[in-house]
Amino acid sequence: MKLRTNSWLYRIGVGIIVIALFTGVIPSPIFLNIAKASSTIQAGKGPHAIAVNPVTGRIYMANAFSDNVTVLEDSEEGMSLIATIEVGTTPNAIALNPVTNKIYVANADSHNVTVIDGATNHVSTVEAGQTPFALAVNATTNKVYIANLGSNTVTVIDGATNSSQTETVLVGESPFAVAVNEATNKIYVANVDSDNVTVIDGSTGTTLTVPAGTGPNALAVSPITGSVYVANFFSNNVTVIDGTTGGISTAEVGIAPVSVAIHGVTGSVYVVNTGSNNVTILDREDLNHPITVSTGQGSGPTGLAINEHTNRVYIANYDSNSVTVLDGSNHEISTVSAGENPVAVAVNSKLNKIYVANFNGDNMTVWAEGRALDADLSSLTVSEGTLSPAFAPEVSVYAMNVGYSASSISVTAVTYNPLTTLMINDQPQGSGVPLRVDLRVGSNIINITVMAEDGLSIRRYTLTVTRNGPSAPTPNDKSEPGFNPTESLDPAGVTEESDGVLLGSDAATVTTQTKANGKTAVEVLLRTDSLMKALEVIKGKQLNAQTIRLPVSGTDAIRTVGIPAKVFVAGKTARPNAVLLIEAMNAVYNLPLNFPELVSFLQLLGDDWEDAIVYVTMETITGAAAEQIRGQALAEGITLAGDILEFTIMVKKGGSEQLFSDFGNKYITRSLVIHDLLDPAQATAVRIDPLTGKLSFVPSLFKMNNGITKVNIFRTGSSLYAVAQSKKTFADLQQHWSRADVELLASKLIVQGTSDSTFAPELKITRAQFVSLIVRALGLEEVLLNEENSGNFGKFTDVRGSDWFAGAVEAAEKAQLVSGFEDGTFRPNETITREQMAVVVSHVLTYAGQQAAVADKLNPLLTGYEDKAAISSWARVAVAQVINSGIMTGLTDSTFVPQSMATRAQAVVVIKRILQGAGYIN
Repeated sequence: MKLRTNSWLYRIGVGIIVIALFTGVIPSPIFLNIAKASSTIQAGKGPHAIAVNPVTGRIYMANAFSDNVTVLEDSEEGMSLIATIEVGTTPNAIALNPVTNKIYVANADSHNVTVIDGATNHVSTVEAGQTPFALAVNATTNKVYIANLGSNTVTVIDGATNSSQTETVLVGESPFAVAVNEATNKIYVANVDSDNVTVIDGSTGTTLTVPAGTGPNALAVSPITGSVYVANFFSNNVTVIDGTTGGISTAEVGIAPVSVAIHGVTGSVYVVNTGSNNVTILDREDLNHPITVSTGQGSGPTGLAINEHTNRVYIANYDSNSVTVLDGSNHEISTVSAGENPVAVAVNSKLNKIYVANFNGDNMTVWAEGRALDADLSSLTVSEGTLSPAFAPEVSVYAMNVGYSASSISVTAVTYNPLTTLMINDQPQGSGVPLRVDLRVGSNIINITVMAEDGLSIRRYTLTVTRNGPSAPTPNDKSEPGFNPTESLDPAGVTEESDGVLLGSDAATVTTQTKANGKTAVEVLLRTDSLMKALEVIKGKQLNAQTIRLPVSGTDAIRTVGIPAKVFVAGKTARPNAVLLIEAMNAVYNLPLNFPELVSFLQLLGDDWEDAIVYVTMETITGAAAEQIRGQALAEGITLAGDILEFTIMVKKGGSEQLFSDFGNKYITRSLVIHDLLDPAQATAVRIDPLTGKLSFVPSLFKMNNGITKVNIFRTGSSLYAVAQSKKTFADLQQHWSRADVELLASKLIVQGTSDSTFAPELKITRAQFVSLIVRALGLEEVLLNEENSGNFGKFTDVRGSDWFAGAVEAAEKAQLVSGFEDGTFRPNETITREQMAVVVSHVLTYAGQQAAVADKLNPLLTGYEDKAAISSWARVAVAQVINSGIMTGLTDSTFVPQSMATRAQAVVVIKRILQGAGYIN
C-alpha cells in the first residue's frame, strides 16, 4: 500500500540536526582517550538544534518551546551564559556564517527568520515563506537559503542586507532539508513529498530537478568530490548525485535513514538509521559494500555530528537518553549518557568538546575529549585584500575580495613545526615561502593542506578569493526586483497606518455607471505608482503590518477594483507577504499580491502580459435571482442571513478578457459582513451552485463585534457565497458520545444522516464515504463528470465516472489527499481502518498548512500503546502525527487498534477536530 504521511514527521526523532563539520585527521589509533565526565547546562524549553561558531567559541541553541535561543561561550576556563535571545515562534533550525558572525534561526510557526548579530546580539527579523523548516549558509557568497515546508519554496536572504526580497525559488513538494556546495555555488533541496531534489544555481537562480528515493529527508555535500548524498526515509537507501557529471546512483542503508554527514578528510559517508538502530558507513569509491555499525545500547538514533580532528562520530539516541561515540578508524563504539531525549549534537573542534541538546530535559550535555596532534598553521597572509575572518589557527574557512586589477596574489602559509608537510592546491610548498596564484574573474578557491610530522594528523584550510569584474556593481546598489526606479515613489493617496498603508481617492481613478439590469456599479482603477509606493512603505514591517487597505464606499451593488498586473510581479519578488484588503460595506476581499497561480495565468496571455489589468469584483445578488436562491434554501430548512455575494477575478488585456477562477491549492480569504449577531454553531458560509442552487459548506470563521458578524471565508476559487443558518438533530444521538460534534457538522451541511431523523453513528464508514466527507469539509469542488470520463475515472482502475463518489475521489487525488494502493486501485467500498484514516488525515493537515512544528516525537507518542507493533510501517508516522495533533487518540488509554474499522461517529469527530485545528470553523 502506498499511503504517504505528513512530511513534518518523516524525520523520526530528529527535529533539525545542525551538523558541525570541522577540520579533521586521518583515521589513527592515537585517539583512544575516553570522554571525560560530562556536565549539564540549563537551556530553554525544548532545545532542538545547536550551532557552534568555531571562530568565537560561542554555542547557539534553539529552544522550540520557549521561542528563544540560548547563547553560551565556551573556553578552556569553562562555559558561561552570554544571553537568552527572544526569536520567532517555534525556532526549528539554526545555522551561522562564521565569516560575518551572523546567526540565522528559522521560526517554523511565525514564518520568518531571526538574524542575530554575534558581536552585539542585536536581532532583526526577515520574512520567509510558509513554515521555514531548514536552512543553510553559503559563507562564500554570504547568502542564506531557507527551505519553506509549507509553501514549497526556498527563500534566499542576502546576508549583507538581511533582505529576503532578492529571490524566492519554487522547488518541489515539502522541502525538508537544504545543503550548499560553496565551491560550485549550488544549493540542494530535499523535497520529501515529491521524492526529488531541487538543484539551485546560486549564480543564476535557475533550477534542476533530480529524482531521489522515497521520502528524501536529509542530505549532505562531500567537500572532497562535490557529490551529494540524500537519505531516503521510506525506501531505506541513499541517492548519490555525482558532483561532476550529475549522474545518479543508489546505495542501500538501514531502516528509516534520517541523518547523513560526510567526513571532510576521509570522505566516508555516515548515515543514521533510526528504524534499525544503526549507522551505515559508505565508501565514496565503493557504494556496493557498506559497513553497518550498531549503535549498541543506543535506541532511536537521530542527530549526527563528526569531529574530523579526532575522527570520531557522535550519534544522539533519542529513546535511550545517550550518545553513541563511533571511532572512525576501527569502528569501535562507546556510550555516553545524556539528558532526556537527546535530539541534536554538535562539535567544537577548537576545544574538542561535544554538545548535546536534550529535547525534553531542557538542557545540554557537554563533555571534552583528547585532542589530536597539532597540524595547524601558525599564520596565513596574502599580498592583497583582507582575510575574513582574521586568521586563527583553528579556523579553517576564509574569504576575501580583490579588485579587477589584481590578476594574481601571493599566499604565504607558515606552519608551527618546520618538519610539517605543506601543500597548496595539491602542490608541495615551503613554510613561509610565498606562492603566486593567478586569479580569474569570479570565485577562486585555494586549498591548503597541512600534515604533521607523524604523517597521521591532517588539517585543511580553504581560502576563497573573489576577483571583481571590470564593471562589478557596488555593494551599495539596493535596487529590488519588481520596482522600476523611473516610477514616482511619492504619489498622493498613500498614508501609513499601524497595520500597513491606506489608499485614498488620489491613488485611483474612480468611475460609476448604471448597468442595463439597473444595478449601479463603481470601478476603482488603482495607479501603479501608488501601489509601488505602498509596497515601499511596508518594506521591513512585521507580517501583520503589510496590509494595503482600500476602502470602497457607497451602496453600489457591483464593486470592481482594477490592479495593474505588474504589481503582482513586484509583490511576488519584493513583498511576498503583502495583502491588498478591499473593504466594502457588506464584503471584504483579502487579495495576496504574492499570488503565483495568478501570475502563471497572466503569463499565458503572451509577452506583454504585464500590461494587463486584474479586476476583482464583489457583486451583491439582488431581485428575483436572490429571492429564488433564498426560497430554494428555505425549502430545505435553511435560512440565508445577510446578502448573497459573488466574487470574481477577471483579467483584461486590450480588448480581450478572461475569467480566473482556479486558485490551485491556495486558500484566498473573502469576508461577508452581516449586520446582526449569529451563532457559529448553527451557521456557516456556503457556496451556491449557480446552475442548481445547491448549497455546499465552505470553511469559515465567525467574528462578532458591536452587533456585526464578520464571516471569513476560505476557499480556492471564485463563486457565489452566502451565510446559511440551520439546526439539525437526530433521534438516535440523544445519548451518544458524538452527539454535539455530529449536530455541529450536520448544521454546517458537512454530514448527513442515513435518514432525516437517524444518523447511525456506529455504522462502519467506507473509504469512499470518508474521502467524500473530507472533500466537502475542505470546501473542494468535486471533479465534474462528462462524456469523456464516464468510464474509468482518473487514476484509479476501480473508480468509474458513474460512481456517486467519483468526483470526490478525483478531487482528493488531485489535492494529494489520497494515493490509493500499489495495484492502482482505490477500493472505495472497503471499510476504512483507523490507520488508513490517520494517513488521509495527515495529508489533510499538510494541505491545510497545519503540520506539527516539532518532528521528534514518534517513539514517545507510540510508546504508551501496547499494540504499537501492530501499526503498519507505512502508517506509523501518520498515526504519531495525528495523536500529537490531538485529532485522533487510542480506543483505550493503552491501545490504538490500528486495523479496527472506523465508524461514522469517529469520522465526524476527526473531521471536526481537523476543521477547528486549522481555523476553518469556530
